[in-house]
Amino acid sequence: MPRKTYDVVVVGSGAAGGTLSARLARKGVTVAVVEGGPRVNTSTDFNTHALPFEFANRHIPTMRPGKEGFDTERSRGLGGKTMLWNAVAFRFSQRDFKGRSIDGAGEDWPINYSDLEPYYASIEREIGVCGNLDHLKDLPDGIFLPPVPFKCSDVIVARGAAKLGVKVIHVRKATRTTPAGARPACHYCGNCMAGCDVVAKYNSYDVHMAPAARTGNLDFFPDSVVREVVVSKENRVTGVRYVNRTTLAEGEVHGRVVVVACACVQSVALLLMSKSRLYPTGLANSSGHLGKHFIPHFTGGVECFLTSLIGKAPVNDEGFLDHAYVPSFMHERKRDYARSFGIQFNYQNRRSVGWARSIKGMGKAYKEAVKERYPAFLTFSPYGEMLPNPESYIDLDPEKKDKFGLPLARRHVKWGENDRKIFEDMTRWSVEILRSAGAEILSVSHEPRTNHELGGCRMGSDPRTSIVNSDCRTHDVENLYVVDGSVFPSASEKNPTHTIMGLAARAADHIADRLKRREV
Repeated sequence: MPRKTYDVVVVGSGAAGGTLSARLARKGVTVAVVEGGPRVNTSTDFNTHALPFEFANRHIPTMRPGKEGFDTERSRGLGGKTMLWNAVAFRFSQRDFKGRSIDGAGEDWPINYSDLEPYYASIEREIGVCGNLDHLKDLPDGIFLPPVPFKCSDVIVARGAAKLGVKVIHVRKATRTTPAGARPACHYCGNCMAGCDVVAKYNSYDVHMAPAARTGNLDFFPDSVVREVVVSKENRVTGVRYVNRTTLAEGEVHGRVVVVACACVQSVALLLMSKSRLYPTGLANSSGHLGKHFIPHFTGGVECFLTSLIGKAPVNDEGFLDHAYVPSFMHERKRDYARSFGIQFNYQNRRSVGWARSIKGMGKAYKEAVKERYPAFLTFSPYGEMLPNPESYIDLDPEKKDKFGLPLARRHVKWGENDRKIFEDMTRWSVEILRSAGAEILSVSHEPRTNHELGGCRMGSDPRTSIVNSDCRTHDVENLYVVDGSVFPSASEKNPTHTIMGLAARAADHIADRLKRREV
């Protein structure tokens, strides 16, 4: 039988792949989504509400659904990491897109806020983002559902922060606070990062891809681990080769355009694996910059007890985890570093009470101390922006391979002087805000940890120093696109997913227009 050639083959089904494939399908473009993991049924596959005593040894073994195959570092499965994300959805500001021009540090994007603003708005209308209109220069407002109310602990922290001139705002999340269609309003079970079984929280499969599949333009290839993007001798990609996760049988999916949207490190790894005569060091890597400029967010953490809540009766107030946020407030303050940080807090899940190990005492007195502090526990997690440096990059391990025989990706991170200064200052501010709120400090992180992986396929105007252009199309191959966090030239301190989705929607329009004009 003749093979089918899709208009577009998309590798990955998370925030980027889901947004892009659905938008294309709605425009009449035929799309194949090739995903390394299984189908995930949000109604049945999540063990969302189970408590510790319902598990063997009273230990929650995983925050992932009990689904074989959905167990890798980046949550392979239809819907990807959006099944388990915390749903924080912030817009970047013009300062984030032009950090070098404005602050003299980092890298400028080849696009402006105005280029992405209509796509931010489109995404907010499609997925439902709750929040408040705060009129902040460096955190643009959006089209919001009603915000969730502050919890008692949020009010206490906000009062303490206000004494220091720091503002606390309502968080902005892709979680419905009012019902719409088949999606109810959030019921505040507090298990967002264990999966939302009612889809009040956005996931790319249920909200974007499944409805788009009803057009007949969108096909899924689950359990298909892509090992190579195929390029012809004419320097055009023609599709992808994959290994079936369960049978290990090999297969191919063919397309006029290929979009790599696996998530940052995995996208870089796939391009590095896709070597050929034309690209001996990795597909689209004529610049030699593939894998370079790895700029994950770095985070720290302070654990504490709010003394005014010690001894209070426990209440069911987990909500949808963090209801409040400390936006960047350093850009207008004197400091000895560039860029800034923001603070997420109060997103602990009370199914896990690891802090109890730090409480002193034995027997009855120990149990009473834990019980007293249970309503008062609080986590404070600042996130800082890492600046690009040549010693932070992604490559392939020359020896270690996964169970499919594919080389494992390696992350190399070197903290620069500016990164260290931000980390020290954001930790200091976190402690001061909490002490101003009357907190008893339990622990403070003294070393940065990575989060929100970004960079490695840098977007830029110069093909000598970047991998993709402003439309996420690779400079080297005219029908190959990369659309996920790997294309970020600079990171901002803000959660990246909303921007990833905006880029995906923008790239989809660009691809659809090129297909219509028969350019690909």
